Amino acid sequence: MLHWIGTAFFLVGIFTLFLFVRASHNEDQLQLFMWFNWLLLLIYIPKLIFAVFLLLNKGIRKLLPFMRNTFAYLGMVFAVVVFVGFMYGAMRGRFEVVTTRVDIPLAALPKTFEGLKIVQVSDFHVGNFGNAPLFWKNVVNKINAEKPDVIVMTGDMMNNFANEITPDDIALFGQLHATCGKFSILGNHDYGDYTRWSSPAAKRANLDSLEQRERRMGFRLLLDEHVFVVRNGDSIAVAGVQNWSKPPFHCYGNLSKAMYGIGQFPFVMLLTHDPNHWMAQAVNYPTIFLTLSGHTHAMQLGINRFGLHWSPAEWVFKQWDGLYRYQTKYLYVNRGLGYVGVPIRIGMSPEISVLTLRRTSK
Repeated sequence: MLHWIGTAFFLVGIFTLFLFVRASHNEDQLQLFMWFNWLLLLIYIPKLIFAVFLLLNKGIRKLLPFMRNTFAYLGMVFAVVVFVGFMYGAMRGRFEVVTTRVDIPLAALPKTFEGLKIVQVSDFHVGNFGNAPLFWKNVVNKINAEKPDVIVMTGDMMNNFANEITPDDIALFGQLHATCGKFSILGNHDYGDYTRWSSPAAKRANLDSLEQRERRMGFRLLLDEHVFVVRNGDSIAVAGVQNWSKPPFHCYGNLSKAMYGIGQFPFVMLLTHDPNHWMAQAVNYPTIFLTLSGHTHAMQLGINRFGLHWSPAEWVFKQWDGLYRYQTKYLYVNRGLGYVGVPIRIGMSPEISVLTLRRTSK
């Protein structure tokens, strides 16, 4: 009885904290809420697993008496593994940045862009790392070590508030260097939709402040528009849209506006936060040959080893991590550097994507 009373109080506490966080503009309270979520999972998921195995053990023992408590012991092992996994994901997994290198073959790529190196990063959620400045310094050093031609950031620089991005962050991200330019777009979190504002003007001011901070970092923020990247006398177009999503996320992006005037341009690279946008609209444009997205985080949980590539994200997104192809068009989904909801990364590490464009005749 005491156990269930304690559980009820715990759940009520989390729900109350959630309502309080939405009404407050205090980022520290959001961090507290996420750690409460982690504690809930840490305590109750292993218990749930053990309870299921105990029930199985009870049924199996009646049918196969010689197995005795085999399933009970298995349940204990699985519960411990999950407990350790949640501990590891919070204490180390969310900081272990990996660099993924992928060559993308593109028949439409202009000759002068053969070997163009793009570093893609996404979903910083900077406010979650307020106590870990060394994390971002390591990220910047890793990116610059790649000597990229282009750097793209595909949305969700923040959680809710522009002031999550400090002057030190602006100075640090300003050190990112790419010979052909740095480009960024907005993600669903960047609009401040997950908190309550005193007025529409206050919400708009928050977004304006974010946009100014990204520009001070040296990013060319693309808001339903395009630019050209020039290399050795030739060029490709880079189009970027505001966040385009399906419900329950808000949709702000306008791809037709971003593509205005370049519908027949030979090669377009599209930056759009939500990978659902690729099959919904992007593939219908004949010259968008490469699309870069983020948003999914690969659910911050899964397995990407021993030839296995799986995450619960697969239940939500058709394209959720890595490289995808449709006819002559490609999509790369970056699983992001930050986290939301729960401060963990288990099996789906924070990612820096190094994408090298290769011209092919096939």
